[in-house]
Amino acid sequence: MKISFIIPSWHYFHNPFKLQPYWEMYYATILEEQFPKAEINLHDLRNVKEEDFEKKVNEIPQADFYLYWVMKSGDALEVYSIVKFLKKKFLKSTHISGGTHVDMLPDECENYFDKIVVGPGEKSFKEAIESKIDKKRFISNYNDYPFLDTPFPKRSFLPENSVISNQMFENYGSPRATMVYFSRGCFYKCSYCVYNVPNSLQVKSKQRMLEEINYLKNEYKVEAILLKDEIAINPKKELFERQMAALGESQILWRGQTTSIATLEQLSKAKETGCLELSVGVETIDEGVMRIINKQWQNQKSIKSFIDNAKKVGIKIKVCLIFGLPGEPRDIVEKTIKFLEETQPDYVSLSGFCPLPGSPIFKDPKKYSIKQINNDWSKHAHLLYRFSDEEEVGIPFEYEANASWGKAFTKKEIQANIVQVQRWLERKSMTY
Repeated sequence: MKISFIIPSWHYFHNPFKLQPYWEMYYATILEEQFPKAEINLHDLRNVKEEDFEKKVNEIPQADFYLYWVMKSGDALEVYSIVKFLKKKFLKSTHISGGTHVDMLPDECENYFDKIVVGPGEKSFKEAIESKIDKKRFISNYNDYPFLDTPFPKRSFLPENSVISNQMFENYGSPRATMVYFSRGCFYKCSYCVYNVPNSLQVKSKQRMLEEINYLKNEYKVEAILLKDEIAINPKKELFERQMAALGESQILWRGQTTSIATLEQLSKAKETGCLELSVGVETIDEGVMRIINKQWQNQKSIKSFIDNAKKVGIKIKVCLIFGLPGEPRDIVEKTIKFLEETQPDYVSLSGFCPLPGSPIFKDPKKYSIKQINNDWSKHAHLLYRFSDEEEVGIPFEYEANASWGKAFTKKEIQANIVQVQRWLERKSMTY
């Protein structure tokens, strides 16, 4: 039996190899244990040029099962096209998909894949492969697979230069680095987000964390890791202490993303364990917008305190912002620049708002004065104008001219606001 995971191009990233296909490697590792006699591989289409894409897809070898983990909707149309092509070429193949996009739009995905996995795939991929009955949807609950003692992904499914990068920590001496998840899910319910599935933080055991880090150090000489958890600084003391203990004992450098509610004590502990940088999901500096997007648990005061505390302990901060969110005042550019000048974070990542399929805003656009959402999923990418003024992927929606909060920005105005602040950040050397 031949099983092949297909990794799409990640066309919306400037450099797709700065991140790694963690979940594809994770599920391939589990399937290798479940089917010890099967031939399992990953076929990587990252960074394939558009003009070469059809040729590269045509080079994908025949397999009995093709698997896909569609985490971002921006990949969906490309993956659908790959499935369509391979189905025509290999008539007896079976195509199975899971991931956030599938969780959010299962009815649509059933039209393209032979079978879909809704929820985690630890059991469902195996069931879908073994099933002989006419069943399309395989559902499991995250509570039944708490992530605590699941295996770490084997990186040997891909060439070393596909899983190790010297660019992930380019501001810190470019050590050999890769990406890990020590938890999955998020306990917040922000109205723009879909990555709170499950709506809790499932955290690895300390032993599993140490096993993965030691594997990366011994097999790949990794010196630093990007912790891709939604919340790296866990508010729950026991879980925070577990994670920091593993990082500290492993003596590895790391950076991750978190929220602005991390305390001075937690930040100090993170620094002791090797933390160099934290990305903080501020999203907006306008407190009216915070209320609309269900992020009212933070405010300008708490954000400023977080940044000040990080500076005290010596952790660099990247503030993550989104322009185009519902409720933005007409002076959002000026307010944002003023806030950044006052707080002086080290770096800023500015994205464009995208109503992600399955999010509360996507499900009820009228509530947020959105008159139209483009269902061309290839436009659903949030990184715009970071490297040039020509990057036009994104902003796949339009507001009513007169929104519930007043005059709304047009699509072109949102794009202009993003370009203006991106170029300001560029002049300040606050992006990378």
